[in-house]
Amino acid sequence: MPSESPAVGRNDPCPCGSGLRYKQCHGALFANPAAPDTSPNSLVKRGIDAHRKNDLDTAERHYRAAIAIAPEHPAALHYLGVVLYQRNRLDEALPMLNRAVALAPEEPEFRNNRGLALAAAQRDQEAVAAYREALALKPDHAGAWSNLGLALQASGDVGGAIDAFRSGLRFAPEFPQLHWNLALALLLQGDYAHGWPEYEWRLQTPELRPYLHPYSGPRWNGDDPAGHTVLLTAEQGLGDTLQNLRFAQAIADRGARVIAAVQEPLRRLAATAPGISGAYANNEPLPQYDAHVSLMSLPGLLGTTLATVPAAVPYLRADTNRIREADAQIEREAGAALKVGVAWSGAPGNTLNARRSLPLATLGPFLDMPGIRWFSLKWQAEPPTAADAPYAARLAALPLRNDFDGLAALVSELDLIISVDTSLAHLSGALGKPVWVLLAHVADWRWLLDRDDSPWYPTARLFRQHAPGDWSKPLRDVEAELRSLVAQRR
Repeated sequence: MPSESPAVGRNDPCPCGSGLRYKQCHGALFANPAAPDTSPNSLVKRGIDAHRKNDLDTAERHYRAAIAIAPEHPAALHYLGVVLYQRNRLDEALPMLNRAVALAPEEPEFRNNRGLALAAAQRDQEAVAAYREALALKPDHAGAWSNLGLALQASGDVGGAIDAFRSGLRFAPEFPQLHWNLALALLLQGDYAHGWPEYEWRLQTPELRPYLHPYSGPRWNGDDPAGHTVLLTAEQGLGDTLQNLRFAQAIADRGARVIAAVQEPLRRLAATAPGISGAYANNEPLPQYDAHVSLMSLPGLLGTTLATVPAAVPYLRADTNRIREADAQIEREAGAALKVGVAWSGAPGNTLNARRSLPLATLGPFLDMPGIRWFSLKWQAEPPTAADAPYAARLAALPLRNDFDGLAALVSELDLIISVDTSLAHLSGALGKPVWVLLAHVADWRWLLDRDDSPWYPTARLFRQHAPGDWSKPLRDVEAELRSLVAQRR
């Protein structure tokens, strides 16, 4: 896939990572350097230049112009397919990528990018095959090893994924994405001893670096913090912050004054965590501190194992006034019915959202179950899809859910939360509320494998897919448990 970089000279290394000079690799696809400016080759070159700058509109226009002149131009077809993949138009992307592979069968990057589109379409076994084809052509392709591991993991072969990541590291020992992906697979298996050190490589990945706030001063490395002020900093998602605020107490117990800089919606909640002396939004001025450390680094620095996860809940508390407000609104809606909150999808921008989410219509049979009043807990929810709209109208959608302190109050006053793997699951667990988490076939690392409980959240029950994309089994189990709960209240 084209990356943002200056124009590549003919004798420069090819940006695809092949180790060849550009003129011997991708440059060979543009055989006539003297072609006029409107030739297919020149159009594709201009498209790649725009693509590297993330100007997808211009890139697509140039690629399509090249194809109009030369319908079988492999690079034009391939990179148009990449643009369409990046725009999640997979049904259009894959035919382009397939044709490009057929026209340039010796090109490993074409097969690697085809694998990315197949993985995005949740066609994991085909993606695995595409990455293996790329590696057969270029065994030292670190990106393809990384992608192969991710596809194997998504298909349920976590051991195979670990082998793939380690194979890639033999060729590229400093490739941070391989280390980070290896960490996530090891943590998923519960191998915290080896997983936490690898997890620190995330801080060097280009994907995460733009989201890391710069903090001055030294980074806390686990040394004795007694008598010092340690700043805990947020990174990644709201759920990650909610999960790891529990570690503040361990640092405070060692004699430190602990403050936290978190995402603005979590500031008030973070202030209630044991051990926190002050909580601030990560975009506001901070008081003086002696050292800073990411919340996501704390489990490793503190030597956390499955047996030593601080699991006492609740470790966060909703605001008392907001709780009273929530209680009054919930009682008006539900009366004596079982009060169940639900979140059926996460943030649309998350690359894993399609795997972890389900249509609200899938929950339709639950919404008519006697003795239950359902509440939407989609925080700052986007408008429902046309298919979901009739079902969304059957949920109580209290305005409190649209700010995080109000959402925490709602969760505190409901009887049960049912959620896919999103920040709501972490919020519910941190507040000590019963939460049933609907999980994809291979879920995020913190939910581990093949268990229906969580060492991180003792009030959580896990309902897992038994096959990729198949929600039928976990939903049947949820329905049976709901009916049992309602029967117990009669």
